[in-house]
Amino acid sequence: MESLSKAKRVGIMGGSFDPVHIGHLIIAQDAAERLELSEVVFIPAAIPPNKKSMQRADAEHRLNMLRLAVESDVGFSVSDIELERGGLSYTIDTVRALKKERPDVEWVLVVGSDTLVDLHNWYKIDELLELCEVATFLRPGEHEMSGLEDKVLLPQHLKGKLLDNLVDSHLVEISSTEIRMRIAEGLAIRYLVPPEVEMYIYEHGLYRG
Repeated sequence: MESLSKAKRVGIMGGSFDPVHIGHLIIAQDAAERLELSEVVFIPAAIPPNKKSMQRADAEHRLNMLRLAVESDVGFSVSDIELERGGLSYTIDTVRALKKERPDVEWVLVVGSDTLVDLHNWYKIDELLELCEVATFLRPGEHEMSGLEDKVLLPQHLKGKLLDNLVDSHLVEISSTEIRMRIAEGLAIRYLVPPEVEMYIYEHGLYRG
């Protein structure tokens, strides 16, 4: 019988979600299955440190679209913790707050390989890697050690910890940037975002300018 004291594992998916698309949801589903997560929490950033001037939709719209995207999946939830805090959204601050709020949970930060090779630039990355597990999902065509080792610019003990937690997934080549560009050009986004998100974007005239 499974121990009743075993901590729940909950995934964290952060980002701008400007807008959320099916690629995000596929990663979340793969994460839940392959990392044995009981829940995946989507956390939209107030101001991502690496994208300070790139947001197109305001926080309320990004939050509403996320809620619409995940409302039918009991394993997914949305937190506005970074939006409420405001300012630059440093992941270390979010993880500290989550651990304080839910100390019984084992937190797993879910990232893509493009984020993995930028982690050396993250604020207090050493402490972050002590506070939570980081699982990296490989992008289409990547293999576990295909040049990633040389691109991860962190001390060897941290690099090894990260490279031991690489996960293949059903990733598809969709980006929020592409979706915004298609809308601005009058092209269809059906099948790239959930239907509820597509309707919300058109009803509110987002990304047209």
